[in-house]
Amino acid sequence: MGSQYDMLAAITNLTAEMPLRKYFEEYTFFQALGDVTGRSVLDVACGSGLYSRRFKQRGAARVVGIDNSEGMIDYARHLEASQPLGIEYHVQGAENARGLGTFDVVAATYLLHYAPTREVLRDMCASLFASLAPGGRLVSICMSPDMELGDSSYYRKYDFEAASRGEEGDVATVKSLVPELPFTITAYHWTRPTYEAALRDAGFRDIVWHPPQIAPEGIAALGADHWTEYLRRPHAEVFSCTK
Repeated sequence: MGSQYDMLAAITNLTAEMPLRKYFEEYTFFQALGDVTGRSVLDVACGSGLYSRRFKQRGAARVVGIDNSEGMIDYARHLEASQPLGIEYHVQGAENARGLGTFDVVAATYLLHYAPTREVLRDMCASLFASLAPGGRLVSICMSPDMELGDSSYYRKYDFEAASRGEEGDVATVKSLVPELPFTITAYHWTRPTYEAALRDAGFRDIVWHPPQIAPEGIAALGADHWTEYLRRPHAEVFSCTK
C-alpha cells in the first residue's frame, strides 16, 4: 500500500504543479466559484481530493468528496488522516450524489464530458441538481465545446495532444506529453447547446460560461505570449449555474 500511496502522491503533486492546472484551471475555477467561507461543498469526481482540500483551506464549513475510484478515495482518506481538515470522502458515482443531502455548492471538475450519451448527461445533471440546496450553485469544468480537435499539434506547447472528429458525441482523446506523467484520457465531445439543454432539463438556470483566465503568476512565469494560443481555443471551460 505504501508504494501505491507514493505513486499517487507523485502524480497528485506533479499534476497540481502543471502550468495549465496551476495558472489556468485553478485560477479560472476559483474566480468563477467566489467565496466559499462558511458554505457546504460537495466535490463530485473529487479524485485524490485536491480541490476538496482547496475548498476547506478557503474556509468552507463542510466538504464532502465523492469519486467512483476506490483507490483515489482511499488515498484522499490517507491524506485526510495525515493532515486532518475535516473532509468526508465516499466511494460513490456522480449518479448517486443525491444520497448525501443538499449543499450550498456542488463542484464537478472534469465530469460531464465522460457522459457517453445525452441521456447519461441529463442523468448526471439531474443528480447534481438534486444535491443542491435551493439557490445553490453548480460550478464545473468540462472539455471545451470549442476545443481545437482537428490539429493534434495545437496544444503540444502545453504538454498534451488532443484529437477527435469533433462531431456531436464523438470520442475525444487527450494524451499527455509529460514524460513523468504518461496517460491518455478518453471523453466525449458535446456542444454548448447540448450541455445547456441537459442542465436546463435538470432544472438549472442562469448558466454562465466563464472566460478562461491566466493567473498573474502564470503570465509572470511564462509570459503573455505563451498563453495566447491556449486562450484562443482552451481545452477546458468553466461554467456555473444555479438551482
